[in-house]
Amino acid sequence: MPLQTRRRLLELTGAAVAGGLLAGCTTRGASADELESIGGAWPVDGADDGRTRTVEDAPTDPDVVWTTDLEGARSAGTSSVADERCYVPVDAVSDLNRHRHRLHALDARTGEERWRVPLRAELNGPPAVEAGRIVVSGRPETERGRIAAFGERYGDEEWLYDVDARVTAPPTIGVTTVYCPDWAGRVHALSIVDGAVRWSRSIGDDGNRQFAGPAAIDDDTLYLGAQSGRTGVIAVDAETGDELWSRSTGPVTAGPVVDGDLVVVQSHSLVSAFDADGTERWEYNVPEARSTPGSYPLAVDDRHVYVATRDRLHAIDRRGERAWAYDTTADATGPPTVAGDAVLLAEDGQLTAVSRATGDAEWTVDTDGTGPVVTTPGGIFVRTPNGRVTALGTA
Repeated sequence: MPLQTRRRLLELTGAAVAGGLLAGCTTRGASADELESIGGAWPVDGADDGRTRTVEDAPTDPDVVWTTDLEGARSAGTSSVADERCYVPVDAVSDLNRHRHRLHALDARTGEERWRVPLRAELNGPPAVEAGRIVVSGRPETERGRIAAFGERYGDEEWLYDVDARVTAPPTIGVTTVYCPDWAGRVHALSIVDGAVRWSRSIGDDGNRQFAGPAAIDDDTLYLGAQSGRTGVIAVDAETGDELWSRSTGPVTAGPVVDGDLVVVQSHSLVSAFDADGTERWEYNVPEARSTPGSYPLAVDDRHVYVATRDRLHAIDRRGERAWAYDTTADATGPPTVAGDAVLLAEDGQLTAVSRATGDAEWTVDTDGTGPVVTTPGGIFVRTPNGRVTALGTA
């Protein structure tokens, strides 16, 4: 059974180091500019509780404003942005230091480091930020997971929660509850304040499911996608974990994503849509879609479902019909991100904005960035090789 602890400096976490003690540890780019504003947040993997990867706006044809080199970092993960801070998971493992994973907090406007926390496990993805807590999940061992929360101001550890199963999903936050599924078919619902268990249970009557990806939330319903065992999408009551409905699909390799009354999952090349009550809507086949779980998450807005493959971006309207397809000029290196009237796509070393309405390219900027694009109305944040984070926007 899971074991909750409040110990400090154990396995996943170490003592936080205040930003004032890190003078000289962060190298800024040649520009001393700062973003004019942040204008919003991207506080969780997928931008919101439904994981739609959609925000209301983003800078148009932006310039590189700052680049931060994270000291000793081998690579930087996908960040989250909240309260004008950018939280970045970092891999700093070396031949001499096998447990050098870190979480960095940067000033989102300037790129200056505020604090860092050493970790003894690789994080599963971006942190989830809410109510003054930065919540992460990680893998201290192959078949064990851990969820931890840090204070927003200085990075002090607030609580830890151990899971006796593999955990590969980043956390989701619904109001004041943290949700994280595991590979044993359980979901853990914890208080964001102190990590107290609100419920922890196997999902479904047979318990024969494995959850590799994150949950999505809409209103009081939690949606999960099973990758193996009894595969498919399942909806449960977020307050109790009681099953509301389930639908069989192939192994869920992307999603669920929830936007209003639309629930979407992908199983390899097949995209399936359901109503919020589980009624099947449509299926759409994307033959060249990649099958690796989580490689290219879906994006959903009020017009389309967006599916990225290595060389093409597909837009499917909400009735399940083809809207348009955009052929990338270079290999895509991340999922689509909807920002205002554009869909942002990281290609090899550049960022491209595609019209939501037509699928035509509107602008392209060189970034050297890879992976998912994180954006707010005032800034676009990308990770670049060798442990760098770059912000684009208006200075």
